[in-house]
Amino acid sequence: MSAPSLTMLWESVDPSSALAERFRFESPAAVSSWLGGVLDRHWGLALTSCDRLVLSSTNLMAWITVGERRMIAKWSVNVPAFPRLAAIADLTSWLDQRGIPVSAPRQARDGRLQLELDGFSLALQNVMPGELLDVTDAAQVRAAGEMMATLQLELAAYPHVIPTAEPPRPGTQLVGNDFRSANILWADGRITAVLDLEEAQYKRRVEDLAQATVLLGTRFHNWAPTPPDIRDAFLAAYQAVQPLTSEERDELQSLVAKMIAGWPS
Repeated sequence: MSAPSLTMLWESVDPSSALAERFRFESPAAVSSWLGGVLDRHWGLALTSCDRLVLSSTNLMAWITVGERRMIAKWSVNVPAFPRLAAIADLTSWLDQRGIPVSAPRQARDGRLQLELDGFSLALQNVMPGELLDVTDAAQVRAAGEMMATLQLELAAYPHVIPTAEPPRPGTQLVGNDFRSANILWADGRITAVLDLEEAQYKRRVEDLAQATVLLGTRFHNWAPTPPDIRDAFLAAYQAVQPLTSEERDELQSLVAKMIAGWPS
């Protein structure tokens, strides 16, 4: 099995050094070897190949092949976040059961969705089909607005509490908190996945919507506010599913304007 490639998602640091310092692996080949053993012991799966490793802060993601299935293994060394990661795995699985397109974690042999082992918190998911959302495509923007409204409605109904730094404020609900192009996949005329629910928080829905409206087109680099016509189309599609009150519309306009005014020039 050839060694996987190794890159940083957004940081300008040497990935080999980060791999050793943060995750205690001496090489990408060592990651592949360790992961093969984990998959065999805890999922009963045989690793066919490990093609790509991507580091992001305290997270490591591996693009792998198991048989003919493409999967992603993602693990963290941020120990204080382990209970929250387990809760997010449960939430993601629940959303999958409710029909929201997410990359649901695969149960291990013991039934867990998020495993803690060797100082890591680890989950295994399928690779979802599609390309990152293209906000220059009107159909994709419309689908994104509808999807965000639907996602918020489902999150508001989630029967469990996600651990957060502070308890939920009155008037808030669980929201995704990172709805943007980098976390939305599109294929065959539809949104195929909403990714990266690790940022889920309790906010008022208009706060979450304002953030998504401004950041919808952002990916990993060169962040910039979404153009006005795209913001308008996104909001119209959102309100077709979940209308805003006049007070919410006024507050949304104020929040969006404040975010854009504070954007670095």
